[in-house]
Amino acid sequence: MNTETKNRNIGILLATSSAILFSLKGIILKVAFTHGASVDQMMALRAIFALPFFVFIGILAYRKGTIHVTRKMFLLAVGLGILGYYVCSWLDFSGLKYISAQLERLILFLYPTITALLAWAFLGDRITWRHVMALILSYSGIAVLVSHEIGQLGPDAILGAGLVFAAAVLFAVYVTAAKPVISKLSAPLYTSIAMTGASIVILTIFAGQTVAAEAAPMSATIWGLGFLLATLCTVAPAFMMSDAIGRIGPGLTSAVGGLGPPTTALMAVLFLSEPFGGAQILALLLTVSGVLLLSKR
Repeated sequence: MNTETKNRNIGILLATSSAILFSLKGIILKVAFTHGASVDQMMALRAIFALPFFVFIGILAYRKGTIHVTRKMFLLAVGLGILGYYVCSWLDFSGLKYISAQLERLILFLYPTITALLAWAFLGDRITWRHVMALILSYSGIAVLVSHEIGQLGPDAILGAGLVFAAAVLFAVYVTAAKPVISKLSAPLYTSIAMTGASIVILTIFAGQTVAAEAAPMSATIWGLGFLLATLCTVAPAFMMSDAIGRIGPGLTSAVGGLGPPTTALMAVLFLSEPFGGAQILALLLTVSGVLLLSKR
C-alpha cells in the first residue's frame, strides 16, 4: 500500500468515525431537553468541558515550533470556529427541539451536497452528473420525512427543519473555507484555535445572559449529559473531522460519513422510542444513497 492510498484510507476512517460520534449528539440533546435543559445551557456546558482539551492540545501543537501562526491565520481560524461551532450549533440545537433526532441528522447530512458545490465554485473541484442525482435523491428523502413529521408534530416541524437546514448550509461554508486554513496550521492547531475561540464566545454570551436574568438550576444529570456532549460528541469528532479534511478534502470528508444517519436512527429508536416505519426507512435510503453518490470515484 503506497503512502497516498494509506493516507486516503486513514482520512476516510477518521471522517466516518467523526460522523458516527457527531450523530450521537442529537440523542444526548433530546434526553437533556426532557430533563429541562435549555439550548443555551447545553451549549455552555459543552464549552466548559471541551475548552480545557482544546487549550491543552493547542499548546502542545504550537510548542512543536514548526508552524508560524500569523495574525491573519489566527483570526480566520477563530472566525471559522465561531461560525461552525457557535452559530451552526445554536441553529441546530434550536431546531432539534421541534423535530425528531432522525430528521435532524438527515438534514445535516445534506451538507455534502452543498459542500461539493462550494468546493467546485471556490476550490476548483469538479462537478458531475452525480451532483444532480445526489440532489434529487437526498432532497426527496428529506421531503418525505418532513411531510411525515408535519402530520405528526404540526407546523413546528417546518420551523425546526428550517433551522437545522440553515445550520447545514452554514456548516458547508465552514467545511469548505476551513481546508486552506487547516493546510497551513495543521489539523490539531487549527481545531484548537477554532474551538477555543468559539467556546470563549459561547461562555461570554451565556455569562451575560445569566447576569441579565436568573439562570435556571441544572441537575447532576444535565451536567453529566453536558460532559458527554463535550467529550464524546465534540472534542473527539472535531479533531477527527479536521484531520480528515486535511487528508482527503472537504467533499470526500462530507460524503463518507454515511453511517451517521443510520446510527442516529438506531439510537433514536433504542433510547428515545422514536418511530421507525416506512417514511423513516424511505427517507433514510433516499438521502444516504444520494449523498454517498458523491463519494464514488
